[in-house]
Amino acid sequence: MNNAQLHKEPYQNTTVTTRVPLHLKQRWQQAAALRGLTLTDFLIAAANNATGNVFEEKDRIELSERDSLLLAEMLSRPPKVNETMRRAIQKRLKNMSEA
Repeated sequence: MNNAQLHKEPYQNTTVTTRVPLHLKQRWQQAAALRGLTLTDFLIAAANNATGNVFEEKDRIELSERDSLLLAEMLSRPPKVNETMRRAIQKRLKNMSEA
């Protein structure tokens, strides 16, 4: 996210205050300068990226070994197509050809 993107989105301003060691602030300022961002914009982008990673990790589905084996077995031996499924396939193919 660049500086222009940060300022295009409408938002209400609020302040977050934190105390950090001087060496960290200086390092963040250097990194922000390398990206052409203010320290504030750099920290907002970094926090936003970290937040996205947390939610992605939370939403990721992890299968147990037993579940993984069951899924693999089901995929390798799909059920036979019955009459209901056959009609649904034909209906879908007809709708696709009409579109």
